Amino acid sequence: MCEAARTGHDRDMEHDLNKPQSTTSTSRKLRRSTQGRLIAGVCSGVGEYAGVDPTVIRLLLGVFTLFGGSGVILYVLGWLLIPEAGSDVSLAQELIDKNKDNPKVQEMVNKTKEAFTKSGTGRS
Repeated sequence: MCEAARTGHDRDMEHDLNKPQSTTSTSRKLRRSTQGRLIAGVCSGVGEYAGVDPTVIRLLLGVFTLFGGSGVILYVLGWLLIPEAGSDVSLAQELIDKNKDNPKVQEMVNKTKEAFTKSGTGRS
């Protein structure tokens, strides 16, 4: 009976486990998705990266928004800091690169680097 209980689904799963994976975890990159996006593709991109349905990410952001408003802040940060699919540069990096000769932008970037260095979270 045990052999009869094995369905094609079980065999497919075993076959998939034995198959070499073409993508490794080091080649996977977090990007804002262009498919399945509702606003900027942040939830779709995070969902693809984490292997979770984007609806779950949207619900979590909705809960965070209702209880303190942090969901909106997280979404905007994701929009600015996560590059769009097909790009290696985020919107924030594009803005900094366009205005790198502006002294105010240079001062802001330097203050941000100093803050990260002082807090011990910066990578050196």
